[in-house]
Amino acid sequence: MNAQNRIYVTLSPRLRKALELCALLDGSNSASYAASLLSNAIMREIERNPALRQRWTEMEQEALLKGGWDSASTGQQSQARKSEAAPGWLLSGDHAECYESGVEEQDDGKNSGYLRSKETWSEGFGTLMQTFTAGEYRGKRLRYSALVKTEDVEDWAGLWLRADGTQQRMLAFDNMKDRPITGITDWRRYDIVLDVPQECSKLAFGILLHGPGQVWISDIQFTVVDTGTPTTKPPLSDRPTNLDFTH
Repeated sequence: MNAQNRIYVTLSPRLRKALELCALLDGSNSASYAASLLSNAIMREIERNPALRQRWTEMEQEALLKGGWDSASTGQQSQARKSEAAPGWLLSGDHAECYESGVEEQDDGKNSGYLRSKETWSEGFGTLMQTFTAGEYRGKRLRYSALVKTEDVEDWAGLWLRADGTQQRMLAFDNMKDRPITGITDWRRYDIVLDVPQECSKLAFGILLHGPGQVWISDIQFTVVDTGTPTTKPPLSDRPTNLDFTH
């Protein structure tokens, strides 16, 4: 039984008849009409309650970072907190409590931030991150790059960059999930290149770790590049393309 039908069968016979009437006039079936009403009511409740609205925004950010909603937590443990890495940094993620961060001096004398799992079974992901206003980067192509080193990363790690509009609407996003960093790697520079829309209000960036292991980040740079530099995530198309599967 799908979710729509499960919602429908839990209702009283009286409400089922009411739904059948509404669905008949709407041109849909009773189960889908019930699911639609429930969805709308839930979202209205979230918008009406400031605390729910704030937590929902955080969950949306977690889901965007992860690439799905399965790991988005309703608990308080996933809320961002100040990182021990350095002032200005936050330790966040859908299971931030499973990770820790800090600062280490490298062989060349420069500091690097690190993010590591607390246990060999760490769930979800953690991220060391910052958010800042888009300002001078609006309407430009932006490269976010950093030196990254990993140790015993069992699942994956990567840089991430997100451009947000008003009301937390995501305008552009790349978390390197399609080109993950895994295992043991020495220092190497990685890049994310995104177009920052003119309507962008803020940018968020960081390094994420999913699962056991440790990742270091250093020498972070933000550079405006010309349009000849390809983006690492192509923008969404305005319309569907290649519907006839032409080579």
